[in-house]
Amino acid sequence: MTTKRARQIASSVAFSIVLTAAVFGAAEAVLRGIFAIRNARVESIALPYVIDDDYGPMPPWTDSFRVLERDPALLWRNRPSVQRRYVDIFSPVSTEDDRLALLRRFRPSLPDFVRRNPTWNVALNSEGFRSPEFELPKPRGRVRIVCLGDSWTFGANVDQHQSYPSQLQTLLRHAFPAADVEVLNLGVMGYSSFQGLELLRRRALALEPDAIVVGFAMNDGRVAGFRDQDVATGMASSPWLRAADLAARSVTVRMLRYLLLSTLHRPKSLEQHLRAANDRATDQRLVREHYVGTEAWTRVPLPDYEHNVTTMVELARNRGAGVVLLFNDLAADNPYRTELERVAAATGVPLVDSQRLIAEARRKLELDIERARGLTPEHAPRARANGDTVEVVLRVTANGEPVPRALFVAGAHPALGGLVPNRVALHDDGTHGDQRAGDGVWSYAVSLPPGTRLSYVYTNSGREGRWEGLDVPALRHLVVDAPTGRTIYEPIESFGKLYLQADAWHTDAGGYALVARAVFDTLTRNETLRARLSRPAGLRALHD
Repeated sequence: MTTKRARQIASSVAFSIVLTAAVFGAAEAVLRGIFAIRNARVESIALPYVIDDDYGPMPPWTDSFRVLERDPALLWRNRPSVQRRYVDIFSPVSTEDDRLALLRRFRPSLPDFVRRNPTWNVALNSEGFRSPEFELPKPRGRVRIVCLGDSWTFGANVDQHQSYPSQLQTLLRHAFPAADVEVLNLGVMGYSSFQGLELLRRRALALEPDAIVVGFAMNDGRVAGFRDQDVATGMASSPWLRAADLAARSVTVRMLRYLLLSTLHRPKSLEQHLRAANDRATDQRLVREHYVGTEAWTRVPLPDYEHNVTTMVELARNRGAGVVLLFNDLAADNPYRTELERVAAATGVPLVDSQRLIAEARRKLELDIERARGLTPEHAPRARANGDTVEVVLRVTANGEPVPRALFVAGAHPALGGLVPNRVALHDDGTHGDQRAGDGVWSYAVSLPPGTRLSYVYTNSGREGRWEGLDVPALRHLVVDAPTGRTIYEPIESFGKLYLQADAWHTDAGGYALVARAVFDTLTRNETLRARLSRPAGLRALHD
């Protein structure tokens, strides 16, 4: 090759590189400008939930609204000084595609059908926590309680003052008006006990707490395909991860990635979710195998969970802080609950079981609804089941939604339509188990063998065979636990609402109030802490 030819090739390559860089830079500038104009017009951020959180790729124009950012030691953390307003869309829609369309909607305004949905605001301090700025050193005489935990502690789905740490602070200040008491919220969404232990070591203990409330379990058992501890080690040493972070700063790269992954994403249908739930319900071996045999893919295996929580208790006590353990999850069959009970018993630390609190409150609410409507089981028709089955009556109200045709129930069981939506209608005409015609409670009676486990959903006036007129994005469940020949009237459910829940994973403000009250009662039974709270602030300052 001649020198002249080599120079021509080099010149062509250089020109191509410069042209590519210019085009890439122009695209980057244009996209950043478009996204900035779009996001400046956003007043509220839509949170459209889907079953099992199968959202697929997230559009890059929403990146600036994220609350979480990467952290090499904690995996992620809250972004500092963030202020956000969210619109919860845990509510009925026409079709499942409507939820993803909301998530990927480029228009900054929200459609009319979600404008009345509940909103909640988030304001984070300069360290990224949902509390006022921390005062260090702690003022003399102040009683400080630190709440460590996940999204339940953070207060997902509710305003600042409705999170359980904020409600706990209100209770303490009301009960001890002379006390200088504060409750700090160190909750981070998605955190496990691994991250909680790291956060305790790195930040919480330095805040000089008089008591620490530790609430982890819901995320530890997630079969996520990785262990938190392994990921943290890899993040600290991986050059590939650093390169990926560098590439992710480019809006153009993120946009291309989003377009590619969007074409590949195949979310499960509602039919597939119901079929999988039915398989798990009918084969309890699958339920056990959800935890047994998946240890390598669980974020924090049970033995590590026990170690993490026990270590948190020891570290807190070594600093002279009292400890309360908190089980925050809606699932009663979570094996981490049993492990937490063992830790509480072994360490002598009090345990507040939020799941049990909310389950009891929900049952009371359901009974109150029955009594208010005059539809308690003792006033219901006699059993019509044969000797081998139990008659189960499903009941649901429209919750203010218009019902052009009827409410329907759908599930994998043949008695619930065998996964054909809008086929099995409920009735408000005094038939099919309905107790009173025209009272707004829709009912459907089905005969089932004892021990049957069902997963089902409600729909509203859709076309038969099509998943239309959908309820909240969650599956409902029941277990037939009565003797044969009996009739069970299931609690009166509500289309478009789960009692004491803001979504499939979290309680609502009323549930957080129950948690705050239970933690308050537990803390104030601690004689040392109660004495500090009861002593006037000035005397405590002199004593300290």
